[in-house]
Amino acid sequence: MNMNPRLPEDVHARIEEAAEEDGTGVDPEVVTAVGECPARRRTERVRRHALDIAQEDAELLARLAE
Repeated sequence: MNMNPRLPEDVHARIEEAAEEDGTGVDPEVVTAVGECPARRRTERVRRHALDIAQEDAELLARLAE
């Protein structure tokens, strides 16, 4: 699938820097970033959920730790 996303100049500049550091091009860097996004979002959602549970059950968890 071909796409031509319009990136803000600062984002494009950061992608170019990353590509230069990695010895790749802009396209592979964008593909990598887009590919990692769903996993990162899922991880963050799980982390928030775990924090919510820990806060809700803080008293119980403290008693169990004793």
